Amino acid sequence: MLNGVFALLERSLRIDARSWPTHLTRFGLIVAIYFTLCMTLITSDRFGAPGLRFFEGIAYLDVFFMTLMGIGFFSTPITEEKEEDTLGLMLMAGISPLGILLGKSGGRLIQALLLIAVQYPLMQLAVTMGGLSSVQVSAVSVGLLAYMVFLAGLGLLCSTLAPSNRNASGWVVIGLMLYFAVPYVAKQVFNEQTLGSMSVLLQLSDILSTGFNQSPLSLQVISNGIAGIIFAGLSWLFFGVTARSPSTEVTSRGMVAERRAFFRFPPGRPQIDPFIWKDFHFVSGGIGMILIRIAIYGGMSLIFYELAQRFPLNDEYVDSCLFWMSFLIAIDAALVLSRSLHDEIRGQTLTSLIMLPHSSNTMVYYKFFGALLGWLPGPVIMLLFSLCTAAGRAELWDFVRNDDDRWIWLLLFALIPHFAIVAALYIRWGAVALGIGMAFGVFFFLCLIVDIFRYAPQSIIFAVFDTLLICICVACHLCVLLRVPYLACR
Repeated sequence: MLNGVFALLERSLRIDARSWPTHLTRFGLIVAIYFTLCMTLITSDRFGAPGLRFFEGIAYLDVFFMTLMGIGFFSTPITEEKEEDTLGLMLMAGISPLGILLGKSGGRLIQALLLIAVQYPLMQLAVTMGGLSSVQVSAVSVGLLAYMVFLAGLGLLCSTLAPSNRNASGWVVIGLMLYFAVPYVAKQVFNEQTLGSMSVLLQLSDILSTGFNQSPLSLQVISNGIAGIIFAGLSWLFFGVTARSPSTEVTSRGMVAERRAFFRFPPGRPQIDPFIWKDFHFVSGGIGMILIRIAIYGGMSLIFYELAQRFPLNDEYVDSCLFWMSFLIAIDAALVLSRSLHDEIRGQTLTSLIMLPHSSNTMVYYKFFGALLGWLPGPVIMLLFSLCTAAGRAELWDFVRNDDDRWIWLLLFALIPHFAIVAALYIRWGAVALGIGMAFGVFFFLCLIVDIFRYAPQSIIFAVFDTLLICICVACHLCVLLRVPYLACR
């Protein structure tokens, strides 16, 4: 078994070492840390404890990048073998299920742990800048390592059970939503400190507070580490069942009728443009996924509306609901738009579509329009929820007249979908995760540029930001329109 484990581990390390997305991720993290250092130095004359603020930026950036890696990196070690029909060959070669799991996931965990290791000199730099102790550095490092183990275990379990990369990534997203939401609600609403201490975000806020002097082995470290090990054990337990399942189709049929399956809706014959009809039913999910989106976003709205009515902090709950709903809606848009082109590339049908009597530009935008038709329930429900609450109406009014509040919405609904579409044309999996990382990185870069003009009038600052944002979106459109014919003719 050890020979098979070492062979798969070496192969995984070699592939990741030669893969440009892996090095791009490391480079993006270093660039983001550099921007954080620049912002800290620029604002050091206005705020105290520059070392603590710099290290706080590093810690939250690590959580952000680790979460993206969990969605797009840890969730595919087994499903990529399923999609390539090579999992059975590994078993026939005499490699045990445990050897496959350790060999495929061990290399990815080592690559991820290197992200924390390369930051150690920067962490020590934060200590020398003042406002930070070595105890806080050790506690944050241990907490991040435990969170990484949790992500590796969760991704391995989802990759073992899921039939495809897309399903595995979606299950990891659901698991992470529960991981962050349940402790937050338990601590902030019900004042349950034990459950609230299991989240890495809440634990970081405690560690980075003034006067922290506790052991690095916190409840978050223990619970995250144990959960990661349990998930890995469950992957080993269910590996024999899922490995025998046949490989999935190249493209998903969404909630379209498939034999006599429950809760599926027949698409019928196309009554509109076939590109719009196809992406509405087979990419965004059709009527079935519209009902599911209504149930999810409507349920979130009802829950937060009841919380806003029951507790005195109405504005805080409404603002939290609007932000998380907006984030989910932006992720949903990025998913359906990136799938619109990625399914054609993966199914090798892009060449056939180019041969139809339509220009490639018309085809691309018709496909995007059809994919967004199934996405519409999200923004509609969020708009209705905003109109039904006083805090929501105030937030809408601030969006109209206040450019400061508009930036975050432009980040969510403009940058994330555009970068996800571009990433889907270049990489096989993890396009949405890479798009989110690129969007936040570009957003921080734009904020750094805008901060240079902080002494200029606000109208000039907002004009500079909006102009740069428009240029980036136009560049993404040009990249897509040029890349699609190239892939079709390759």
